Amino acid sequence: MTEPMNPDPGVPGPGVDAPLFVQHLEEGLDQALRDLAALPSVLVALDFDGVLAPLVDDPTASRIVPAAVDALARLDEAPGVHLALISGREATTLVSLAEVPVGTRVVGSHGAQRGHVGLSPQQTVELVAEPLQLSDGQADLRAEVLREAGALVEGYEGAWVETKPASVVVHSRQCSPEDARALTDAVLSGPGARPGLRVQQGKDVVEMAVVNATKGDAVVELRADVAPQGVLFAGDDVTDEDAFAVLGPDDVGIKVGDGPTAAGYRVADPDEFAAVLLRFLELRQQV
Repeated sequence: MTEPMNPDPGVPGPGVDAPLFVQHLEEGLDQALRDLAALPSVLVALDFDGVLAPLVDDPTASRIVPAAVDALARLDEAPGVHLALISGREATTLVSLAEVPVGTRVVGSHGAQRGHVGLSPQQTVELVAEPLQLSDGQADLRAEVLREAGALVEGYEGAWVETKPASVVVHSRQCSPEDARALTDAVLSGPGARPGLRVQQGKDVVEMAVVNATKGDAVVELRADVAPQGVLFAGDDVTDEDAFAVLGPDDVGIKVGDGPTAAGYRVADPDEFAAVLLRFLELRQQV
């Protein structure tokens, strides 16, 4: 009898038998997921770009992989599972793109914004959060950094500036490698050198924030709010290392993609991470 063909056996989807998951995931990670799934309460806190959605040159075109949408919707229904997004993106934009369940906790701008996914009177998803308030000094500093960064990017084709409630971000993903390096150096030695800023470098970005907040702070605060027995955190960028650094022995940290990391485990890309979520869902349903 001919076995049915799986068009892409490397990336399991909904309904795939457990043995395929086990073969797909590294044995140590699978055991860590088993241990985490057995805990009464778990916080699943995830970065968006590079983890749930592939990295793209145009941030507005970013889309979560379908298998992750399915896994998060089903995890949201599982008792004792709390979902959160922790991203460098501005929180309102993050909610508009993420396709995550209503009630998901949201941390934007690397920890500067806090809220959750809600529904508007028109039944569309929206961010529910208190507006971020800057002091006069912080607002003035942000304005000066924006002015200087805007002047800098004019000299580099493909570069652009993003404004967030508490920060200014210079993007160089669409620059040539040489221009990207030169622009990064110019930003770090120019507006990024101003006192009072928290400067964070990521993949082709430099973010200059006038508030001192990190993804590690976000994990600590979410843990205090939810009081879980364990945390699953996944990230792909340098800024996610702050979150990996605060994880404990009962937590699971997963680095998505290449690069040095303090995370205990690694997967290749968002498709493979979707397999992790589906495996965790399967194990949770067995508890």
